[in-house]
Amino acid sequence: MSKIILIVTDVNFNEVIYMTATKRLQEAPNVKILSRAEQMQLMKQDIKEEIKEEKREAMFWDINPSLTYNALFNFIIGNRGGGKTYGTKQYVIKRYLKTGEQFAYVRRYKDEIKDTKTYFTDIANKFPGHEFTVKGNELRIDGKAAGYAISLSTSKLKKSVAYPNVSTIIFDEFIIDKGFYRYLPNEVEYFLDLYETIARMRDNVRVYFLSNAVTVANPYFIYFKLKVPTGSKNIICKNDILIEMVNKTEYIEAKKKTRFGRMIDGTAYGKYSIENEFLRDNDTFVEKKTGECHFKFSFKFKSQVYGVWFNFDLGNVYISNDVDKTQPVRYVFTKQDHEPNTLLITSINRSQAFKFVMENFKMGNVRFESIEIKSAFLDLAMLFSHFK
Repeated sequence: MSKIILIVTDVNFNEVIYMTATKRLQEAPNVKILSRAEQMQLMKQDIKEEIKEEKREAMFWDINPSLTYNALFNFIIGNRGGGKTYGTKQYVIKRYLKTGEQFAYVRRYKDEIKDTKTYFTDIANKFPGHEFTVKGNELRIDGKAAGYAISLSTSKLKKSVAYPNVSTIIFDEFIIDKGFYRYLPNEVEYFLDLYETIARMRDNVRVYFLSNAVTVANPYFIYFKLKVPTGSKNIICKNDILIEMVNKTEYIEAKKKTRFGRMIDGTAYGKYSIENEFLRDNDTFVEKKTGECHFKFSFKFKSQVYGVWFNFDLGNVYISNDVDKTQPVRYVFTKQDHEPNTLLITSINRSQAFKFVMENFKMGNVRFESIEIKSAFLDLAMLFSHFK
């Protein structure tokens, strides 16, 4: 049986009654009376715990700096375990309890929505006196829908569903690593469709896109032509789009001190997981055109147009965003990119131009003017491997 701790701060009754009461209380097996010294010690322990908790919370990402910009789309790139999901979750719960405004929690595929059954597990204890449950796609607080779990891949099937009280959308893990999952075809426009379904002309619906630092070569950065903050500046905001690179020194140092942190320190994964460096991005073969370069042709891939240039003196092929519009030849590789005045390539062996590029790529003679272009070309090279 746990003890009841009785704190006696003052005595205003006569000594006989006090001693009798004290004796009776002391004889009870589950009661302990604290002296003033013990009270002070308990208070000191509580203060120490509060300070310790404040320091711990200070290590993690704080949503408030980004809120001050009042941007519609907020891209938050942070260390693994750096508090992005937790921080946005805490924000929308407080928002709902204070104003009744709801939120939408978006994942890419329907299978990922199953994980929302435990959405509140790690945070429920922060809000004593409230009940957190999940029923279907409803994320409930005290029996009422506070939020909705939505699969982006099936969102077009629910265009008629109204979300008039949703003011915050959280898209978790919007950048995916190479593996079993793929981006949806025309994914950004899928998301923009979903945003319109939820917002419906309202200007107060804010989106938080959350991700670890996997790669800048993702559909969202490419679509909006976004660049990550560099140097001492960790937030940039333009045209209602904010990008924040989370860089909490306290978190980095604390994670480095863990056994796992010490083990991966200095590795590529350590730089990604601890120091928030992009895991899949490196500048090998990334180089601007130099010298006298001659335009050869252009090609279109995933709605983006690229130019192919050749430097005869260096023997290098450059893939660039620069295109000579006076040259009409443009190749495409998918029916989605095919349009008037383009040549659809269905066999690499029948395209001498691309055979030339691929042969130089294998010999290490191809340069890319940005990491995004390099990533797109590597995806295209994977497509080439399926052509005959």
